[in-house]
Amino acid sequence: MTLSPPLEHDQRDERDAIDRHSAELLIQAAKQRHRRRRFLFGAVLLATVLVAVTSVVASRPNKNSSASVSSVNNFIALMKRANETGFVATYRVKNFSIFQDGTLVFAQIPSPPGTKAVENKDGYSGSGKYSYIFYGSSGHLIRQWININTNVQGCLEWPYGRDKNLVCGRPGPYFPSNGYAEEGMGQIPQYVVNGVESNVGNGTIEHLSTGSSKKFGPLRCLTQDNSSPQTTCIDRSGHVVSWLDKANPAFTPGVTLTKLSYHPTASNFSPLVKPTVAFVLPPV
Repeated sequence: MTLSPPLEHDQRDERDAIDRHSAELLIQAAKQRHRRRRFLFGAVLLATVLVAVTSVVASRPNKNSSASVSSVNNFIALMKRANETGFVATYRVKNFSIFQDGTLVFAQIPSPPGTKAVENKDGYSGSGKYSYIFYGSSGHLIRQWININTNVQGCLEWPYGRDKNLVCGRPGPYFPSNGYAEEGMGQIPQYVVNGVESNVGNGTIEHLSTGSSKKFGPLRCLTQDNSSPQTTCIDRSGHVVSWLDKANPAFTPGVTLTKLSYHPTASNFSPLVKPTVAFVLPPV
């Protein structure tokens, strides 16, 4: 073993100074290594987050992408299939054509597939039973329309008419020139189907989306953007749940389904009161 001679006082001070300087260098180096590790960890974490966010965004459907032709055709086909069944649908209507605001109850029992349509003497053919009753929001205007094969019957009560009670005409053959060409608008589901189908093409941009209704469950919605933009939502079976025409921001016709039944009865196709006068249509 080799022993070192004892150090003088100045030498000890110098050695202590060197030791303190070395310790400070070691501490600074340790701090730098710690900062580098934190920086690297933060960079890796940030990269991981960016990858995750990118994956989520990429997995979402692009809301600006247009619906495919086949998707739109499937949407319309589902509406048509629903419209080939019997049902009673109650709609709340707003700014809707000749009806304005109120409630409309529509019922139908289509003829079975393959049924030959009956033709009347005016050349108009049709089959099945269809009817609607419209109640104006004011409670004064009531309209009823019954269509059985080619015979039709209309009822009306005007707020300020001479007749205080509902006036129903006798059933007669239907043909457009008899003054009832617009009464088919009360058949809301078919009216909406025709509107959606006629809006396809001609530069229309269409978007499909999903929604939900507390009463009617999951919904599929089709938005059609053109000079007459409209949005239509249907349930799983294809029944029209809502429809809104936004062509004129100051006047937006729309309908909303409030009740749906699959069991029409004879009362849905009976006049609210017994026939009273011819009411434009000729008597049978």
